[in-house]
Amino acid sequence: MTTIRWGLVGPGNIARNFADGMAEAASGVLIAVASRSAASGRAFADRYGLDEAKRYTDYLDLCRDPDVDAIHIATPHPFHAEQALMAIHAGKHVSVEKPAGITAAEVRTLVEAAARNRVFFMEAYMYLCHPQIARAVEILRSGEIGTLRHVRAMFGFEAPFSPGSRLFSQELGGGAILDVGGYPVSAARLFAGAAQGRYAEPETISGTGVIGRSGVVEVAHAVLGFADGMTAEIACAISQTMENTVHVEGDRGSLLLATPWTPGRDGGPSDARIQVTTAGQRRVEDLRHPEHLFAFEAEAASRAIAKGRRGLSWPQMDPASSIGNNTVLEHWRARIR
Repeated sequence: MTTIRWGLVGPGNIARNFADGMAEAASGVLIAVASRSAASGRAFADRYGLDEAKRYTDYLDLCRDPDVDAIHIATPHPFHAEQALMAIHAGKHVSVEKPAGITAAEVRTLVEAAARNRVFFMEAYMYLCHPQIARAVEILRSGEIGTLRHVRAMFGFEAPFSPGSRLFSQELGGGAILDVGGYPVSAARLFAGAAQGRYAEPETISGTGVIGRSGVVEVAHAVLGFADGMTAEIACAISQTMENTVHVEGDRGSLLLATPWTPGRDGGPSDARIQVTTAGQRRVEDLRHPEHLFAFEAEAASRAIAKGRRGLSWPQMDPASSIGNNTVLEHWRARIR
């Protein structure tokens, strides 16, 4: 199979995780980086052994490199759509960190542009590529916990306040919903649509939250209503540590993902645990994986590109579902004033 050659835009913390994961991928290799800071780009390139000729300070130069097949965008949120579109128009396959855009319209523009240019597009939700998600879906679809009734999902952490931090800056797309809200939203939509093998779209959205001193949403809660009376409670935060689990309730039992979002994020192993409860009996499945968490995402994207696919497929985040996810995020943000 063809080895996909990757370039990376924005050598920050997430980029390092992606690069570490790519180092373990069988179908991809990182060969280039672009950073407007020559020093940051040099440090990143030195760390990953990139050739001097593949160290760019202009993003467009990276996009024009004929040796690069695909580009991963890992800059702050407001720049994702512009930079991803630049790569798409240059004929490159694209992986862009979540959220792919600040608005659903931006994401739709990316998806449509990728389709027109016949290139791969992925909004990078690494947790959806981890084997525990496929296993959780398998359990749910087996009927072991019955018909799905409710999902509870949350992702929150306490970051020290700093007005210059991207987390607390309106100009840099800060706030809990844009930063980590996509995780519980995607989990709720994933499980709500599991019986049909697709991401479900909520029919109703109600939300509340806390707006902090810099004007961004620091803590947010929402209730999503789906067809057939199924509901989901979701929450996210950048100034409050949360349980950070996913709890899926059926009419005959439940399953719990204890570490849904970042099992082994900063290196392997990326072990995970699924707890299943039925009729008062509890069993635990331990999933042992020596790989770096981001290796699953890097391999999934590289293999899909090598096979000529235009995106990942359910239960991973496909392009159309990225539009749906960002639509929910947009509605959630609009309900908090």
